[in-house]
Amino acid sequence: MGTIVVGVDGSYGSRRALEWAIDEARRRSDELIAVHAWSLPIVVGTFEAVIPVAENVDFQKEAEGYLERTVKEVAGGDPDVPIRLEATQRPAASALVHASRDAELLVVGSRGFGGFRGLLLGSVGQQCAQHSHCPVVIVPHEERKAS
Repeated sequence: MGTIVVGVDGSYGSRRALEWAIDEARRRSDELIAVHAWSLPIVVGTFEAVIPVAENVDFQKEAEGYLERTVKEVAGGDPDVPIRLEATQRPAASALVHASRDAELLVVGSRGFGGFRGLLLGSVGQQCAQHSHCPVVIVPHEERKAS
């Protein structure tokens, strides 16, 4: 049994990537690792800024719950593919490249939540394509129609 890693940020693109990765894991009889990366905002500058952070919030637990709900929505209640969930506090590209070290395949959507809408490939996908330790599949945002 091999391993497929998929990035999940809840965007339409990542949901399509998750669907694709589940189908591919089913075909290969592979395990799927769904990775959700999170981070607190960072302020850089010469001035001091106060960033309100909710008290008594376990951000790791919130990220894990978010990932679990998103995977359940996309995969259904009892998928026939083993899916391991990993929520991690680090930049998305870094988390996915790190997870690709022991994987046969890394799957990401072509566009997530960040950046500019007009770009065909997001920065996370681009970083993964350049630095992954395994082949990368970038699932297009829209299905292409045969002409």
